[in-house]
Order: sequence, then structure tokens, then C-alpha cells
Amino acid sequence: MWLVVALAASSAGASGFYFGDNGAKAMVQGGAFTAQADDVSAMQHNPAGLTQLKGLSFLVDGNLMNNEVTFWRQDPGWNTEMPSSLMEKVSRTGSNVGLGTLFASPMFGVSYGFDLFGRGATVALGLFAPPAVGKNEYPAPDYTRENPADPTSRYVRNPRRFSPNRYMLVKQDIVIAFPTLSLAYDIHPKVQAGVSLQLVLSQFDFNQAVYSGFSDPTRSTEEDPTFDSVVSANLGGQIGFTGIAGVMVRPIDALSFGASVRPPVPIRARGKLSFQVGEQARALNAQVTGDQGELTFTLPLEVRVGARFSPSSVWGVNADFVYQGWRSLDALNLTPIDVTLTLGGMAPQTVAPFKVPKNWVDTYSVRVGGSVRPWKWTTFSAGVWYETSAQPSTYFALDFPHPNRVFLTGGVTGHLGPIDVIAGITWTPTTTVNITDSMQRQGQTNPGFAGGVVGLGQYVVGGWILNVGVRGNFRFGEKAAPTPVAPPVEPAAPAPAPGA
Repeated sequence: MWLVVALAASSAGASGFYFGDNGAKAMVQGGAFTAQADDVSAMQHNPAGLTQLKGLSFLVDGNLMNNEVTFWRQDPGWNTEMPSSLMEKVSRTGSNVGLGTLFASPMFGVSYGFDLFGRGATVALGLFAPPAVGKNEYPAPDYTRENPADPTSRYVRNPRRFSPNRYMLVKQDIVIAFPTLSLAYDIHPKVQAGVSLQLVLSQFDFNQAVYSGFSDPTRSTEEDPTFDSVVSANLGGQIGFTGIAGVMVRPIDALSFGASVRPPVPIRARGKLSFQVGEQARALNAQVTGDQGELTFTLPLEVRVGARFSPSSVWGVNADFVYQGWRSLDALNLTPIDVTLTLGGMAPQTVAPFKVPKNWVDTYSVRVGGSVRPWKWTTFSAGVWYETSAQPSTYFALDFPHPNRVFLTGGVTGHLGPIDVIAGITWTPTTTVNITDSMQRQGQTNPGFAGGVVGLGQYVVGGWILNVGVRGNFRFGEKAAPTPVAPPVEPAAPAPAPGA
């Protein structure tokens, strides 16, 4: 049972708690881009906007994310004014680029716009991921004893103190990618429509500790690390399908409205389960037969609506409202495949499917931003957005702690002929969340026990994102419009001679 609990509990980050958004041009304008969508990132924000791209266009973007998380675990009834120093503070580490806590998320795309039946049409190909930090690591529990030959000797670094995160998350490495084909068309001079068709590819690698004791410890001092077992999973996602539909309306040249929707995205992954049993489990000769499991959850419905006002080519402002239906992730479900557990001389027991409640809630964000181009070579952009949390306090956890928060953004774009280079930064101020009513519990091998509460404590969350991007547009064979020539002036008729 413990391995099922661990897998279900540690996979929450795969649900896609987003950190920022994709597209450098959108990000430097506060993430408000639905009614503008005038580069290849429109395949995510609003595919209808792709009709604005004539000829060949490309985009290469990258988000370099630093999501700062610190957790200071506390026992039930703790005083938020006087936290206990019984356990050490732990912080998020882990990088996919070798730069501390940084995580890189790229976006690529290319499009071609042409005339079809006298109207504009565009086809685009791209690849991007959900805008989330996919790799998290916290201190791994160290069960080394001062005298390895003496099971009663002290731990070198007691896991209870130095790895208080071990029952929620030790390591998480997740990849979700959307290979995308987009099609857009001018169905009317003032109305454009588009659709993005997407494959869903995924891979999950994570581990954490579970408790195999014969009681429900109510305080950290009651937890006996000899009952810990560390469970790991490596699961490959089955190929899925999803899409995004969008529309854009321009009642006048200076004003546009946009909307897009993506339905919920089911994720199903299957692969290998492995474990390292603890001292007490080894003493009981615990054995697990079988090493396969299946994890399922659902990414949320997403709806974007926006408006843009741009009375000239020099400046424009955008406003967006984004809704995400995280209520779809009310629980995480993991089904072991032919896995049995044997303790001592007892008969093997089949490990049943397991469900971990999360009870997340739907979220929304309000985004405002704009740009100004004071001269030919440079554009300056800035924006702000506010988003609500999907995690109620009772289920706040380390998989991806996400409080209500504000993002402040800004950037500059250099225009080099048909090439634009964008550099910007997104910053969210540090937020301290004190959780006193947590229902996050440790995984328990004994089905008769609920497991001790392990989510209580102080969470400090903040961070920043570097946004960089290069995009280009080439209109091969397109001739410049001829310079207007004034018509020749007809000579005036001679005035009649005056009368006699």
C-alpha cells in the first residue's frame, strides 16, 4: 500500500500549477495577449491571430524560471508568531540547466501565411510545454547511522530534523510537451478564426518516503524513521490529443477582441514502480511483487478573453481575463498493475487502486499590459497580473505551492529589419503562507491508519522569470507598393478677349 500512497501524493506537480506563461512578447505585457496574438505564440494564446502573419514567420522563445520555495514544518497547534526550531527549514533545489534552482522552458514555432480564396490563411507548426517548473528537489532523507553495525546508534543526520519534507516530496522531474499544428483563416474582413491541434507527450520521475509504522503519529517527534520506506516511479505518458480554438474580431482598426478555449486534458502514464524498504520493513521480511503502475489526472479547462486598443502603430494596451478549471483535479488516482505486498509469513495481498484527495478549486487571473515604440528600433513593454490560488489551505503542499499572487513584468524589444529580439523579466514578490489547518498526510502502509499530518508549517514562495525570444517575418516575392504619382495638370483654357 505504501508505494501507491507515495506515487499518488508526489505526482501533484504534474498537474501543471503554472508559473507565468509562454511567449516572451506576451509575458513582457503582463501576459495579456489574447486580442493581439500577432506572433507565432498565438498557437497557444489565440490561434485566430495567426492570420496576421503573412509570408514565413518563426519564433524561438525561452523562459528561465526561478521559483523560490522554503518550507518550515511545524507540529499541530503551532503558534505562527513563535515557530518551533525543532525541524530545519528546507528549500527547493534542482535544475535542468546546472544553475541552481533555475528551470528552462522553451517554445518553438514556424508559420506560413498565404491567400486562399481571396482571404488570408495561415498554417503553423510548433512545440511547447505548460508554463510550469517541471523539476523540484528537496533534501533527501539520510538514514546512515553513526555506527552502521549498530541499528540502535544515532543517525548522522536525523531525517526527522533535516528532511521534514520527505513525506510530501523528495524529488520530482516531469516533462509535458505539446507538438502543435495550427490553422487560421480570415472568415470575414473583420473576423478571424483558428484552431490548434495538439499531441500530448509526458514523462514522470519522482520519489518520496512513506511510513510503515503501526500507528498514526500526531507529532514529528513520534515519527520513527526506521519505519520509512522510499518509493520511486518512472512513468511514461501515453500519447494524448487536445486542441485550442480561437476567434478574433476587429470592429474598427484601433480595437480588437479575442477569445480562446482549450478543453480539459486527460493525462495517463504507465511505467515502473520501485522502492527501498526501511529497517523495520526489512526486519519483517517485507516483499513487493510486481513493478508496474498507472497514474491518471486531468489538466484543466482553460478560457481566455481579451481586448486590445491600439489607436496608432506607436502604442497599444491589452487586457485579459483567464479562467482555469482546476476543479477537475479533485484527486490523484494511481492503479498498481499486478502488484502484491507480503509481510513475513502472511499471504500476499493485492495492492488496490488508490485515490488521494486534493480538492483544488478553479482559478482566474486578470492581466493588463501594453507597449510603446518611441522610435523605429525599440519598443518598451510593461504589465501586471493577479492570479488566485488553486490550493485551499488544507491541501497546501510542496508539490507546487501556489498562493494568490501578483506578477510584475517588463521588457524591451529590438527591431532589426525583419527580426525582433525580446528580453524581459517577470517578478512575483515573496509571499509567506502559514498553514495551521493542513489535511496533507503522510503515506501509510497500514490501511487502518490515516497517516500523520505533515503539511503544517510556514511556506515562503516567490521568484522570477527571465523571458527571451527571437522572432522573424519574411515576405518573399512581395513587392513594395509603387510610389503614388500625381496626375499631369491640364493647361488652363485661355481667357476670352475682352469685349469691344
